[in-house]
Amino acid sequence: MSSSILESFSLKDKTVVITGATGGIGLEISIALAEAGANIISIEIPQDPSSPELRRAIEATDRHITVFECNLKDHQSIQDTFAAIWESGVVPDVLVNCAGITRHMLIEDTPVQDLDDVMSINFRGTYLCIQEFGRELLRLKRPGKIINFASIASFLAQTNISAYCSSKAAVQNLTRAVSNEWAGRGITCNAICPGFIHTKMCEDLYTDKDFSARIVARTSMGRWGEPQDLRGLAVFLASRASDFITGESIYIDGGIMGR
Repeated sequence: MSSSILESFSLKDKTVVITGATGGIGLEISIALAEAGANIISIEIPQDPSSPELRRAIEATDRHITVFECNLKDHQSIQDTFAAIWESGVVPDVLVNCAGITRHMLIEDTPVQDLDDVMSINFRGTYLCIQEFGRELLRLKRPGKIINFASIASFLAQTNISAYCSSKAAVQNLTRAVSNEWAGRGITCNAICPGFIHTKMCEDLYTDKDFSARIVARTSMGRWGEPQDLRGLAVFLASRASDFITGESIYIDGGIMGR
């Protein structure tokens, strides 16, 4: 490869604001973005116990990290957080919406509060972060990139996680809607759609031998994914190498959706 193509993947002098950066996938992606040259702004739940680990990991790459606490279920908290980011004098180039939760239960057993929690974090919080990020970039007439996290569950409905499937389907279509409105004004929006990834959120499923065996059998590559498998795509979508890609939902699932 020539140096020019490698340079198109560089995030030197860029700033990325990311939600869910302390989770399994979010942590790996944050490190990858920092290794590619980006400074990181982490939007975290108050007193996140994993925050020190994230800070150490980013500082080990010689990049800068700034943390803002935020309740992603609260509109005012999101507005206040982005206002604080703008007041700091930094205008992020990239927004990554990685925060997400799930609840494992049948539809008939799902309390309204659990449904609201999942939709608030996974979809509504994503929507509102996009709104705050995009408004400022449009006002400044600056280009930007948005990376959402949907899921293969956006397309492949599964049992026991109806709220999660619904929220991720909403994120997938939101990605296209944002692209339709903003791509012509310099802001691209794409979604990463992971398959079954071995994270803390999926630990119960991973350690269920029967369930895990079924997933491996359905996956063309014959294994669960790991958070590290998502690093490359995140850097690509954040970099100028992906400048002509927008409105896309890209699977990282070891081949499940390709069957």
